Amino acid sequence: MKEISRVALVLSGGGGRGAYECGVYKYLEEAGIVPEILVGTSIGAINAAAIASGKSAADLEKAWLETRTRDIQRFWRFRPWRSIYDTSPWQKTLYRFIDFQGLARTDRHLLITATEVEGGALRVFDNRQAEITPQHILASCSIPLVYPWTRIGAVHYWDGAVMANTPLGVAVDAGADDVLVVLLSPIGEHRIERPRWPWHALAVTLDLALSATYENDIKQLQTVNRLVEAGLDEKHKMVRCRTITPSQEISASRIITYDPAFSRELIARGYEDARQTLGK
Repeated sequence: MKEISRVALVLSGGGGRGAYECGVYKYLEEAGIVPEILVGTSIGAINAAAIASGKSAADLEKAWLETRTRDIQRFWRFRPWRSIYDTSPWQKTLYRFIDFQGLARTDRHLLITATEVEGGALRVFDNRQAEITPQHILASCSIPLVYPWTRIGAVHYWDGAVMANTPLGVAVDAGADDVLVVLLSPIGEHRIERPRWPWHALAVTLDLALSATYENDIKQLQTVNRLVEAGLDEKHKMVRCRTITPSQEISASRIITYDPAFSRELIARGYEDARQTLGK
């Protein structure tokens, strides 16, 4: 495959379904596609940071297959209630996925997103401007109500998916010529099972919010590309965008559950979907 100078990999959020992104990365590694720019939101931020830190696809797969729900969250015990779950376990589990020393030395451009609680703005943490720490990663994963917000300095942060679950524009602004986007739910109309329990209703609500902005972003990019091609926009350049999506719907309940057996299935599915999409 012909090498492209500025390839970006954009990894969206979706909790326990993020093992699918590991499968996509496994295919990219085998195909010799090396993204220079890595953009991630929520669980995508964890996968992106892992890749940027030097983890191989095999390393990332091992981390996923060792991770269970109890390694991510637990119900609050002794501390005041601020959310449904306490994410203290995540703070240890992050080191299973990410080599933070390697991340500090990486040549790759890593950008992860979070949402400022006080200001309501999308915040992009850029490893070329400041060191990315575990707190920055947790900030990107702080799903409102489900998980507590994360404080960095004087600012509190929620999940980046609140504002942009698939930050395509961040990759374009970083100078990408070719963007590979990985979604954790199929594009277009969803077939959603009617929720029967409050926790399932919450998961479905989260899933709808996660996929709300991407289709608008891709239409905007297509419009800009048409203007550039017609010679009507000299400020931008043509950006190729390819999207890898699950060939089968993944239950919204998997957002807040992590199971090695299901992660193995998702890794295999992500690999095959990437092969079908990019192998052409």
